[in-house]
Amino acid sequence: MLAGKYRVEQIVGAGAMGTIVAAWHLELDQRVAMKFLHSPGTEGGDPAERFRREARALARIKSEHVARVLDVGSMQGGMPYMVMEFLEGNNLAEEIRARGSLPVVEAVGYVLEAIEAMAEAHAAGIVHRDLKPANLFLARRPDGGRIIKVLDFGISKSMLGGSRDELALTKTAALLGSPLYMSPEQVRCAKDVDARTDIWALGVIVYEMLIGRTPYNGDSVPQLFASLLHETPPTMAQLRADVPRELDAVVMHCLAKDPEQRWRNVGDLAAALLAFGPAGSHVHVERARRVLGLPGGRPSAFSQPGISLPPPGAATGGQLAGARLSVPHGAPSPAASADTGPAV
Repeated sequence: MLAGKYRVEQIVGAGAMGTIVAAWHLELDQRVAMKFLHSPGTEGGDPAERFRREARALARIKSEHVARVLDVGSMQGGMPYMVMEFLEGNNLAEEIRARGSLPVVEAVGYVLEAIEAMAEAHAAGIVHRDLKPANLFLARRPDGGRIIKVLDFGISKSMLGGSRDELALTKTAALLGSPLYMSPEQVRCAKDVDARTDIWALGVIVYEMLIGRTPYNGDSVPQLFASLLHETPPTMAQLRADVPRELDAVVMHCLAKDPEQRWRNVGDLAAALLAFGPAGSHVHVERARRVLGLPGGRPSAFSQPGISLPPPGAATGGQLAGARLSVPHGAPSPAASADTGPAV
């Protein structure tokens, strides 16, 4: 029994910095997830404070696409814990591992849901810095449907695995992020990032869902970073025939090495992805843009300078109807103030 109201049932996850257990909330009569921090302080900062910052960040984000925080507290000795809604399902890393790659419409739909969550985070001045398929949880709804939940704001964790898995882990306090999904600026200095580093990671996630691997790889972290900083990956259309060239352009715009050349914000990225997503995806685009204070309620109003998006109704279910999307090289992309807040 913990805090007089939580009956611990079983461990459901563990990492270098913490453990997650399933517990029963005796007063609410429901299952919850409890996250405990067990790592001592390191030269890279205070993990306990970072843990508390994560809880505060999550509490500020009201999107249904972020796991809800129900309670926080501290154990004897001062180590904190966090109580969150219990999610049933699997993460997108497991989905990719089981299926190899996903259909275009399905993959874009998942990312649009995640973007809705990230729009709220960015509007609140929060940069995730560790977006990856393992942190996008495909949860089951009570009605049997599925919903993406963005996990792990501000707390990096390690999972034991093979050489490729090791590249996807955060191992040290100095390396804030998961190497396979880190942006060039994050590699150079984890503190000097803004919301555009999350846009890079979203592009990597789309690429991986459609191709079955990340755009940059290596036999070691230094080799991976050398590739990321100096090489250009093959486009998705080169590797998979059914990936539209227009979608390829959208994703490669996310992967511009210079953050000034990426989408200015996740609202613009969502608008560009809309034509390739499932029916009804416009709600995610509209919510994302509304929370960021961006104009327009239909995709035709969403273009950034030099980018021509498919008109409303020109594409559904990922099929384009003669629409063209031209992504300029060197287009100005000033980051909105909502997208350049402190990383959490």
